[in-house]
Amino acid sequence: MMNTKGMLLGLLWLVSGSFMSAALQPNIVFIYADDLDADELNITMDRVETWASPHGARRVAGKGRKAGVPKVLTPHIDSLAEEGLLFTRFYVNGTVCTSSRYCLLTGRYATRGIELQEDYPVGTHATLEWRPAIMREETNLAKELQKLGYRTGIIGKWHNMPDKVLPKRNKKAHEPNATYETTKKFEKSIREYYEAGVDYLSDGYGWDVVDRMEWGNSIVNLDWQCAGALKFIEESQEQPFFLYCALPVPHGQYYFSYNDVTSYDQRVTSAGVVEEPIVVLPTAEDVLRRTKAAGIPEKNAMATRMDDYVGAVLDQLDALGLRENTMVIFTSDHGSRGKNSVFEGGAKVPMMVAWPQHIQPGAENDSLIGNVDIAASLIEVAGGSAPADMVQDGRSFSSQIFGQPEPKDWRTHMLIEAGNSRAIVTRDWKYVANRVPPEIEAKMKARPGEVFWTGVDHHNYQTEEMYPAYWDADQLYDLNKDLYEQQNLAGNPEYRAQLERMQQGLEGMVSDLPHTFGEFGSSQ
Repeated sequence: MMNTKGMLLGLLWLVSGSFMSAALQPNIVFIYADDLDADELNITMDRVETWASPHGARRVAGKGRKAGVPKVLTPHIDSLAEEGLLFTRFYVNGTVCTSSRYCLLTGRYATRGIELQEDYPVGTHATLEWRPAIMREETNLAKELQKLGYRTGIIGKWHNMPDKVLPKRNKKAHEPNATYETTKKFEKSIREYYEAGVDYLSDGYGWDVVDRMEWGNSIVNLDWQCAGALKFIEESQEQPFFLYCALPVPHGQYYFSYNDVTSYDQRVTSAGVVEEPIVVLPTAEDVLRRTKAAGIPEKNAMATRMDDYVGAVLDQLDALGLRENTMVIFTSDHGSRGKNSVFEGGAKVPMMVAWPQHIQPGAENDSLIGNVDIAASLIEVAGGSAPADMVQDGRSFSSQIFGQPEPKDWRTHMLIEAGNSRAIVTRDWKYVANRVPPEIEAKMKARPGEVFWTGVDHHNYQTEEMYPAYWDADQLYDLNKDLYEQQNLAGNPEYRAQLERMQQGLEGMVSDLPHTFGEFGSSQ
């Protein structure tokens, strides 16, 4: 049962229609992992009928590609679900780094991005790619929380920089496993690159603190980043704060080389070198000792290193007496199995929300929620109202967070976007449409099986090998029977009516967006 305080807060919600008062305005820590699959957390690894994970695909569909055993040690992240709420039907609405973060921070579908419309004018077909940048003139979550009196901070990965803001990047200087010697050699250019990004993002984006950043995929140093997060929390005790920790891991899967916990030099950062190693988290030796004792494969040790980061943040909140007035959210920008596609493996990831004494421990929620809903939800939790452009696609799920029933008018379907693919998903069904403009169609015909629906011959992450109907323009899946999307029902006459209903749903959603998509939205 919900505790007395939780029941009281739920009652406040029902009576006032607005959850927060100034006295209860919580701190918010939002932790966004990178490419994280459900089987890369201990608490969700065996939920193979809930999330279409790589391990689950191997068990259920016989097509899993992940090496090794999906066994990890993640006690602090697990505790967020055990002490809070786990969302089991949470989707990211854009399934690569850039579009996912755009949806998260703006509350809008990625194809609404102003920057995208510069290359793809309104009324034309848009190929999403790694787009869009977030522009200064656009509303975003940090700006809105700042208006509500929050001190805002960002630590970690930013993948939404407009073109020509940063100097030309020296790839050798930004390798994830960069050595001290290499970084020292290129330090001047590394610092110029880093500081250009900090200067730009610090002006007009709503961030009071921009620190320990990675501009794209760069040097991984979790100690350095975590130190920045702990510093921000300590310095923000006297007012409500919003801390966005965009983790650079696992970005791929744990056994990828840059997730080797022994491989990075703690003197090497995305901002250059420091002469003394930054040691905030337990050492690599300690991580390996604990994982070995728990029977965890060494190649999965980055899960525990990431978990130590989360644990350090939670410990800091406890040490400063802030835990009971801080909402902590953990999720991922997308999964790795189906990244850059609209399939379940890339789009549906676990999300957990914890706030001691306010959220019922160990609860689960299966509302159809997207990361376009995060901004409106957190603004409402903070006592504000999201601007109109944040709720045309997203809506607040604050009532579900605090244990109230799903609103009667809650959505029945939602959009997922990637490349030249669009999908509409309901509780039971998924419809996938692949449509390309003439120039990409010509490329695909000239190089069949090599140029993907994205319009390029790379960054497909073996998706075409995992999903048998990948090359079909129209796909229909019964998610209750086929979570791993192995049987396309679009050509089956028995499902014709369902296919048409889903196509009508996609038509309605595309018609409300700036661009057309094949035959969809063409009447705009």
